Amino acid sequence: MAIDKKDKNQKLFISPNSIFYLMSKITFAFKRLTKKRVGRLDKKWDFDAQSAISSAPLVADIDGDNKKEIIFGTKKGRLYVLDMSAGIKWFYDSVEKVDEVELMFLDVENVGSIEAPPNVGDINGDGKHEVVFGTELGMVYVLDDKGKLVWKYKAGGPIRGQILLYDLYGDDDVKVIFGCGDKKLYVLNSKGKLVWKFDAGSPVQSTPGILHKDEPKIIFGADNGSIFCINKKGDTVWKYKTKDKVFAQPSVGKLFNDDRLFVVIGSSDHYLYVLDDAGELLWNYKTQGAILAKACLADLNNDKKLEIVFGSCDNNVYALTPYGDKLWSYETDFWVASEPIVEDIDGDGKKEVVIGSYDHNVYVLDSEGSYVLDYVPGLSGVMHQAGHYTDIITQEPGKVAGKKIWQFRTDGVIVGCAYIPDDKSIVVSTKPGKVDDVVHRKE
Repeated sequence: MAIDKKDKNQKLFISPNSIFYLMSKITFAFKRLTKKRVGRLDKKWDFDAQSAISSAPLVADIDGDNKKEIIFGTKKGRLYVLDMSAGIKWFYDSVEKVDEVELMFLDVENVGSIEAPPNVGDINGDGKHEVVFGTELGMVYVLDDKGKLVWKYKAGGPIRGQILLYDLYGDDDVKVIFGCGDKKLYVLNSKGKLVWKFDAGSPVQSTPGILHKDEPKIIFGADNGSIFCINKKGDTVWKYKTKDKVFAQPSVGKLFNDDRLFVVIGSSDHYLYVLDDAGELLWNYKTQGAILAKACLADLNNDKKLEIVFGSCDNNVYALTPYGDKLWSYETDFWVASEPIVEDIDGDGKKEVVIGSYDHNVYVLDSEGSYVLDYVPGLSGVMHQAGHYTDIITQEPGKVAGKKIWQFRTDGVIVGCAYIPDDKSIVVSTKPGKVDDVVHRKE
């Protein structure tokens, strides 16, 4: 029977299915409200680099002693390697002589600045790790695990993205791949010799990534808004154009738990883009600010699909489904310009989202969000009444929102974080030059 909207005496009867749906939402909300997460974030140690820092640290075991090191660079061009207690294992100063002509075109104070995280890998097949990083002067340095220079290479402009290490040809010769301010993407061999370079037509400040389907392809963004996919010979496979500079590193993953690979990358035009392996747009998602950092792909809700977590310069952290729908967002007080971390930092078997903000705070968020009730439906007023029957719920009783679990305040703008799995701690780099190690403690 049709419902007569003009008949004010009619009463609507909600079906048992609808009541069950509403009650499940309400139960979920109250469980979230009453289940308190215990503990706090506490600082284990801090380290003063005596220089500004521009990027996240890297955590890796570089010398094969089964203990992690913390590696990061500074604006003064010094690369630090710390042990897990903040002791200096070694450091390297990337100081180069610059002639007067070059100085006319350079920022003298930042000429040796290390703007991106270093990378670590065995690039020469000797069974030991090397540390690789680039500088504002356009130098690429390769150091051994004790901090001794193996080789260096001079590119034609500043290097502001992380250097990618990858065996591009499957010949056990790891290639050194990076973008440059001279509008080129470089590929060097393990001995520091140029293999080829690609002209992007615009400065390349993003960190390249690899899309490996059949054969590896290099994905990266450029200042002209283009996202490039090039093959191992340096030829363009496809190009996708956004509306502003692309600083972010691409993430590549199987979002839907099948054989399909997708590229996830943000742009300064405020959009997050998801492209298939042929460069076709699957969907995009608009924020209100530039997206400067890599997105994290992780299964947040155990549905065997990858959710997408990323920050924006609209001050928010977003979690999206692989279909482009928002799971939740959480607003901080300033830009979120670093990559999120999704890990279980309190050992309860559930993963948390960790993010650093320009507002000086590290936030630990519930990865599934929290269901917030806008109203509690008055079920007693509609049950067991005569009237018409419907399965339709005209309004959701609430929504899922980002939920903060813990927060830790640092001494400055947070430029990046890294996770140490050994003790489940978070290493936090701040712009003024302080590095903090933060850990969850049970109260």
